[in-house]
Amino acid sequence: MVTLKNITTIFYRYFLFSVRDVFISTEKKTTADINYFIQVPDNIDSALSEFFTLLIDLNKNENDIWSNIYIRTQTEILSFINNQHFRYNIHYSPTPRDLEYFIGLLERFVKHKKIRKAEVLRLKAYNTNGILAISYIEQNHEFLCINFYRVTLKRATNLYSFTLKHECKTKYTSTHFGRGHRAHHWLDIKTFKKLGVNFYDFGGWYNGSDDHALLNINKFKEQFTRTLIKEYSGVIYKNIFLKFLKRLVSHG
Repeated sequence: MVTLKNITTIFYRYFLFSVRDVFISTEKKTTADINYFIQVPDNIDSALSEFFTLLIDLNKNENDIWSNIYIRTQTEILSFINNQHFRYNIHYSPTPRDLEYFIGLLERFVKHKKIRKAEVLRLKAYNTNGILAISYIEQNHEFLCINFYRVTLKRATNLYSFTLKHECKTKYTSTHFGRGHRAHHWLDIKTFKKLGVNFYDFGGWYNGSDDHALLNINKFKEQFTRTLIKEYSGVIYKNIFLKFLKRLVSHG
């Protein structure tokens, strides 16, 4: 039985420095050397940046949530779920060994895509505090797609979402991966709703017009919901040495 935690703050260490993550909270204190404010409602000390994301209200009944999904996306989800043999599972607070394995898959994906490195230290801190979940769809003993989440009573926030197209030995079509990926999100949405989570959070929405890859990701997410909100994210350093380094970098 999974018990949801109603927490909005965690502490961990980065070498000699204390780190504090505050997420989805009005808390404004800076009590660590490094203070990350993640998706908070206010721009604290005007030091944070705008962060947009898409939400699904999981307090609505399942039929209402389903009816807000694009018709074509509904068809693709049902096509996969009803016609494919697959295994869906979700790990809450995975063992250190399992976590290392899934992080390895994530790191190989970001290396393949040449995108920003995974925040491994944060993922491990989330897991230590019992708020990390990893879900997947598996076919023919191979992972098709994987999702990482920060899960609390308030929100299930999608941190990383990726397919294993670059590694699968079975040569599935791009259409197959697309249907599987959409079905995966729908199964996660249903799972978190049953668990009692209040909102499903797609973990970001690109507020720009230049990056076509991010715009395509926006389109994928918008197939499930159009409820867009603005929050703020960023870091505030309390440690004097780190403040000095930040000023050097910003003026360098």
